[in-house]
Amino acid sequence: MREIIKKISRVISKTNEYNEDEEEQVEYALRIVIFEFLKIVGVIILFSLMGYPVRAIVAIGTMTLVKPYIGGYHEDTQVKCFTATLIIVGCIIYLSINLRLDFIAKLILNLVSFYCIWQQAPVINPKMEITRPELIKRNRVLGIAFSLALIFISIIFNKYTLVSDVIIWTIVFQALLMFNKRERNCK
Repeated sequence: MREIIKKISRVISKTNEYNEDEEEQVEYALRIVIFEFLKIVGVIILFSLMGYPVRAIVAIGTMTLVKPYIGGYHEDTQVKCFTATLIIVGCIIYLSINLRLDFIAKLILNLVSFYCIWQQAPVINPKMEITRPELIKRNRVLGIAFSLALIFISIIFNKYTLVSDVIIWTIVFQALLMFNKRERNCK
């Protein structure tokens, strides 16, 4: 797959007369888009086969809107990333089916999650570090805005628990996964 992506990026770069740095950027962007697309489709197909297509789509949609901007948990290989995403979405679906949340519980979970996102966003991945202050600020604003919009949707659709509960549990997991890094001081 990586070789095919490399060949496609070369063609794009030659066609547009890009230099070597620009070609690397094209290759990186293309790789991210293709792998993320395959991961999203794979997760939705697997959970659809288990009978939860709407829940999987809502969870993946929520993750797709929030995660790129707030940062947090990352795996170092595509296989680990896919596996982690399957586990996280599976947990979200399980909780949304088996735990009934009343309106106050939904408000509490939403408020705590939003507070965590407000305090932490964006968490910078050391392997794909963003260093420009304007990009960090933009990601923070977008992450908070998307989170807040989804929280309002979960409250508006309070009675439609399939959507409401999946959004809430997804936001909770995204907020929790912002705290996954711990510096170890082994002296």
